[in-house]
Amino acid sequence: ALAGLAFVGRSAETAYMPQCSRFPVTILLLLVIGLVSCAAPRLGAGWGEGAWAHESRMAGGPTVLVFTGGRRDQEAPRLALRQVAGWEPARGRLLAVDFSAEELPADFEEVIDRAGVDWVIELREDFYHSRPGMETLGGSVVCRGGAEAQRMAGVVSAAVSEGFEEEAEKYETIVRGEALRVGGERALAFISSARKNTTPSMDYGVAQRVRSHRLMLHAFLGELGMLAEGQSPDLNLTGADAGPLSFAVYDGDGAGRPMPFIIDIQNGVPGSVGYPLGPEEMAAGALEGFDVVLFPGGMASHQFDALGEAGRGAVIDFVREGGGYVGICAGAYMAASDPYQWGLNLLDARIVDHDHWARGIGPVELELSHRGLEVFGDFQGRRTLHYGQGPIVEPAERADLPDYEVLGWYRTGIGVDGADPAVMVDTPAILCATFGEGRVLAASGHAEWSAGLESFLLRYFEWAGGLRE
Repeated sequence: ALAGLAFVGRSAETAYMPQCSRFPVTILLLLVIGLVSCAAPRLGAGWGEGAWAHESRMAGGPTVLVFTGGRRDQEAPRLALRQVAGWEPARGRLLAVDFSAEELPADFEEVIDRAGVDWVIELREDFYHSRPGMETLGGSVVCRGGAEAQRMAGVVSAAVSEGFEEEAEKYETIVRGEALRVGGERALAFISSARKNTTPSMDYGVAQRVRSHRLMLHAFLGELGMLAEGQSPDLNLTGADAGPLSFAVYDGDGAGRPMPFIIDIQNGVPGSVGYPLGPEEMAAGALEGFDVVLFPGGMASHQFDALGEAGRGAVIDFVREGGGYVGICAGAYMAASDPYQWGLNLLDARIVDHDHWARGIGPVELELSHRGLEVFGDFQGRRTLHYGQGPIVEPAERADLPDYEVLGWYRTGIGVDGADPAVMVDTPAILCATFGEGRVLAASGHAEWSAGLESFLLRYFEWAGGLRE
């Protein structure tokens, strides 16, 4: 049995893992309530080299093993598994295992038997819903056919389907034992779809796919009585492997793909762990526990509207109470103050010449201030920065907000369709300030897309997260 043992393991080199899990390290994992691991321990010989595992337990109740991996392209299930592994059950044992290999260990079922597992759940993602001529099972809960397994599958599929308005997007229960990779009547597979069940089809956002897995597990564990009454599926999302810097990246209308940011920051900031969060999750309070939130480039008006009043209030409260806000391009617009209608009023900065916001895309010259050299390092002189129609700002002179500090200045400008390039010259390109107990950093341009300046992104997060002064 797994309970009470200490395990030693070696981590896998996997892009989505936290920094301490991407390099070979040996970590002792003590399985006690509330202690989480940032490692990839082998729980006995059965999990295989490189598997990440976590156990949380309370007295009484069933033992549920949730696993993912053992196949390719399982990004969303893996992120969901690590978030749910951070939930502490009200009763029972929750075992979470993520396999880095593309095949399950040969003796996996023997290890399951030794662990005394009552239910085995595989989190999986296929690229489509079930369609004629395709061996895909996205948007389904698969069971072998036992009465109790079918009942539980129905509970789960009904719960996750509530999040989809279109009938074609809803989940179904499928009885297909050959699709399960573990034997027994109490084995289930929760299978998300990477793409919408529409013609033409479009991708779901990563955050939505992660949340679908979380909703399914929340319904399943709740039906077993393993969760505290009223426990939300959108809280406690920093995961079982949270390090010294946990961060969220907005993933919703008006923004591009979040995972490149997450991977870059986890690779560059030791111990950092990031997750994509959608506007619905933020509105539900999901930012609680995170250190920093990033709003990336895209369309500020779309991000602002997608958040809704509750989401915008949640972001403002998050920063006021000590969180960090990083806004890049569109996200920098959202940090601005009135009269900009899509601003959160986090910075004492107002938008200049918004009538010409689509002023062009291309290289401009950036020069760091003395304070910027302290934050970013020795980048003396003028540097080439990629500009993509980010905000031009000046002081709003509000009495209720502190003055911002300029970390970098635009020294040249860009302008098309009637925009005057001179308006940009000697205005802030990167600025920062406090807001309540938190920190706000706004970057108008894209250092992350500028040769030689890519490290600025890491410094944004370190500063906003309080790791750098």
